[in-house]
Amino acid sequence: MLTTFAGWNLNGTEMLKVIQNVYPSFLGAMRTSIMLLSIGFCVLRSTAQDIEQINFKKPVTFHGNLNFQLEYYHAKGIPARQKDFSWMINGNPVLTVLGVDLPFSFVFSNFDNKFYQPFNQFGLSPRYKWATLHLGYRNITYSHYTLAGHRMLGAGFELNPKKFRIGFMYGQLRRSTSIDSTMNANPLEIRPTPTYKRLGIAGKLGYGTNKNFIDLVYFKGWDKTSSLDNKLQDSIQPAENTTVGINSKVTFLEKFTWSVDVGLSAYTLNRLDSADSSGSKKAWPKSIMSFLAKDKLSTDYYFAGETRLGYQEKTWGAQLIFKRIDPGYQSMGAYFFQNDVQEYSLANNFKLDSGKLTINTNIGFQTDNLKKQKTSTSKRFIGSANINYVPSQKFGINFNYSNFGITNNPLQTSPGDELFKQVNNSFMLMPYWMWMNDKTVKNLNIVATYMSLSTPHSYIGSTPDMNSYSITTTYNHTWIQTGINANGSLNYINSKTVSGDIGSFGGTIGGSASLLERKLMVNASGSYLQNTFKGNDNGHTIRATLGFTVPVGTHHNFQLLGNYLDNTSKDISVIQNFNETNIQLIYGLTF
Repeated sequence: MLTTFAGWNLNGTEMLKVIQNVYPSFLGAMRTSIMLLSIGFCVLRSTAQDIEQINFKKPVTFHGNLNFQLEYYHAKGIPARQKDFSWMINGNPVLTVLGVDLPFSFVFSNFDNKFYQPFNQFGLSPRYKWATLHLGYRNITYSHYTLAGHRMLGAGFELNPKKFRIGFMYGQLRRSTSIDSTMNANPLEIRPTPTYKRLGIAGKLGYGTNKNFIDLVYFKGWDKTSSLDNKLQDSIQPAENTTVGINSKVTFLEKFTWSVDVGLSAYTLNRLDSADSSGSKKAWPKSIMSFLAKDKLSTDYYFAGETRLGYQEKTWGAQLIFKRIDPGYQSMGAYFFQNDVQEYSLANNFKLDSGKLTINTNIGFQTDNLKKQKTSTSKRFIGSANINYVPSQKFGINFNYSNFGITNNPLQTSPGDELFKQVNNSFMLMPYWMWMNDKTVKNLNIVATYMSLSTPHSYIGSTPDMNSYSITTTYNHTWIQTGINANGSLNYINSKTVSGDIGSFGGTIGGSASLLERKLMVNASGSYLQNTFKGNDNGHTIRATLGFTVPVGTHHNFQLLGNYLDNTSKDISVIQNFNETNIQLIYGLTF
């Protein structure tokens, strides 16, 4: 019998051979995982016999939502940002059978181009008590530096009997992409970089609770060399990656917590390379990873980790944080890492005046050039504060401040290599008011922001200072009995850039109403902004929206939404003259 899995059509023997060739060190773990999964389902069968937990009057229930969307788009004056016509179907149905939830999720659409398949995704994660099964497109996280939320098309499970924490996942991380032959005839066609089909496998074994636990994580990803045409393999090399991690948390003396999240990565740029026979010394972390990954000529080894020591009282808490990520650290199980950074920081939180006043602060230092591979080292100061004061139900105020300073000390290779400093400040102040009674609800809020980038000392190229100011005032009024809402806002923004001052001021007015005995909901808004450049008039921007919602019973609703944007500019070197029209027809079903 053929099995289709992650794009392969294999029988049982062939699948076993593939796993043995690609991933021999994990074969024993797979057998153990399959055995644990079998035991889990046996337990499920036994626990399902508890008739007190089963509703035999409704042994099968089905609920969720379904949406179907048609969209028209037209642009003039700028390149189109999407297709002229598109459609999308998405849903989140949940099937419950004898107390077992089977949640599904899927997306079908024609959001595609010539080198990708349509944006179609389907996945489900049925769960019962301590067992969860993952099928289809899923985002799984085992630890921050190994498998960290990367979308995978495949299968897996999580088992949490008592304090055990077991997980397994296998599937496709990325589909293969190639160049369409029609692109060669069109010089304006966007040509994507060819990519191999990427597969991944991961396992987690841990023990504990949310307050005290330790997890061991293993992840391996690799590019399937046969997934790309031989003529294109010279332009891109198939890579492979092995990462291991430890994620733990300990709570002690009731008020203290200590957490550790560490990852080691062996990343091979070309898995077709021969083994490294240079006999070089196995330095850290190569000394550990060489037992788990094949050491090849293009294999590099990386470390990443962070630890936090926290203390929490009812009204005060603090955390000491240390983080270090090697230059170039990457894992195929994650999308992005800020690397080449070492950080020391202290975070505090306060709750004062019976919880009406909350204060959160963070202060620390960052540095890069951890392996002395750059010609200069940057040191960065981190400082932030957030204050929120709510003395009553009618009034509150929020203040946010952050200060990030960078000092760059280059190597003294010439008299011109001198100190470079840069400071980034941002302020946000937001007072807000609310008045409410049986008939109306009124809200007024003001948001004022200031951001600056200053360079007090700069000898490594000139970096101009930049400043941005903005203030927005919004008023919202709702009449509860009639279901009518009206709102308006005034806006001002000004930014000092290299080209000159760019600003805009104007306002927005809008509202919504329930008509025909709440059988029709109408909402509309319009905004006008007067634009300026270097203190002179530079045209305007107009935006208008109109929407209709028709609920049918308690399970159906239809929406018609329209949006129009028009920009007129006198100086097209800043922004072009253009307009856009977007119309959406949406049907929603709740069951």
